[in-house]
Amino acid sequence: MTEIRQDVDARVHTERTRLLHVLDGLDEEQWDTPSLCAGWSVRDLVLHVLMPYEVSTPRFLQMMLRARFDFDRAADRWATTDTRTPAEVVAGLRETAHRTFNVPGAPVEAPLSHLVIHAQDVYRPLGVPSPTDPENARVALEQLTSPRARRSLPPGILDGLAFSATDTDWRYGKGAPVSGPATALLTTLSGRTAALPELAGAGVADVRARL
Repeated sequence: MTEIRQDVDARVHTERTRLLHVLDGLDEEQWDTPSLCAGWSVRDLVLHVLMPYEVSTPRFLQMMLRARFDFDRAADRWATTDTRTPAEVVAGLRETAHRTFNVPGAPVEAPLSHLVIHAQDVYRPLGVPSPTDPENARVALEQLTSPRARRSLPPGILDGLAFSATDTDWRYGKGAPVSGPATALLTTLSGRTAALPELAGAGVADVRARL
């Protein structure tokens, strides 16, 4: 387990560095660009990335209580009411290198999946070619399609379909084929439609309908 955790930590470091490089170059208008998460700007989205590093378990429980145990509502309040400047948000993201990913019971790969999925929510609306390593996206895809995580996916999106990445060795399911870059598959299985044009195969129409 220690070896796996060290591997994930190294992958998180790589993807955090790449995201920071992009964020360091944004102007005020780009920070206000709508992300792939409805209702959130790029700034709001990055604040959400910080949430599991900055919110203690007791505070999280208080937030959930105020939100009537609706996680989406609690997360939205966290992201949209924070008044930090973009420079302070970037500093917060750098600081996560020295913090613990505080989600009780989360699998070892969760910090990488959290970062890689939400980095796509930033890169795509900004028109930035994704610098994400396909191998890191593969690790996130493995976690996202694990029995435990599948419950969080859009209903039925995996049913009767055979997904495969074109830039890394990842496959899942049986049925009509759906193929594309690992980051495009990750974005799509996370419930976003932005990467659908990058996918190919007879099953793409089914995926589009399920989203």
